[in-house]
Amino acid sequence: MPDIRVRLRGGPQDGQELTVSADSSGKPIPRITLPARARNPEAVPPRLIYERSGENGDGTWEFRYVGAET
Repeated sequence: MPDIRVRLRGGPQDGQELTVSADSSGKPIPRITLPARARNPEAVPPRLIYERSGENGDGTWEFRYVGAET
């Protein structure tokens, strides 16, 4: 499967672009999680959740912030 360029919207990573894998339909995977930055290096950081929301006219896909999980 090819890699697809996505742009994150909302949350702490707003505006960041990254590359994700495509699913069997050729669209980006429906959900990605990223580690949040922790102030305490010994703490386990929460995971930021972004879900696929749609394709932009420039060929990138948008992923919207939906929350965090610990």
